[in-house]
Amino acid sequence: MHTIQPKQWHKRLLTITAATALLLNSGVANAADSVLDKRVMATLAHCQQLSDSCAATTQDAVGILIFPKVIKADLIIGGAGGKGALIENGKITGYYNIGAGSAGLQAGIDSASQVYVFRSHQALAKLKEGQDWKVGADAGVTLVTADANTAAATGDVLAYVFKSKGLNAGIALDVFDVWKAGRERPSES
Repeated sequence: MHTIQPKQWHKRLLTITAATALLLNSGVANAADSVLDKRVMATLAHCQQLSDSCAATTQDAVGILIFPKVIKADLIIGGAGGKGALIENGKITGYYNIGAGSAGLQAGIDSASQVYVFRSHQALAKLKEGQDWKVGADAGVTLVTADANTAAATGDVLAYVFKSKGLNAGIALDVFDVWKAGRERPSES
């Protein structure tokens, strides 16, 4: 009969514990990704139902970055944030975070969905290859309003921001930063 020495037992226990933790963490991440994946696809379908422009532009998009729920909270100093996914060729290819900081005297919590339709490979490359993608005019982002039609929508990236009832034109997108999930948020500059 083979006996295990105390040092060997300790090493085996550590190996088993580490393997179990890794397995459990990957299961939790996969479950969270699965829930996010479903929300992303439902948000895309909702955008396409709300706007003929969204339905048309997403059909031939190079990529579509979707944040199902961007939550904004204001109380003296506020901020906004959410998690989303990038779709290329009908498949989710990566996960991203969005955030914004603000200062003001409003109070309240609000949320909206955001869909970014990338119409050029160059614009998509800036998102995928950069440490931090700043939403706004410098990134070639155009906010699409509720009454816009496909022909009138211009820009390398079209942004659709909406709640359950319709598109929201009264939002400032240039306050948002987007970065790849799993990385720390880049410092604000």
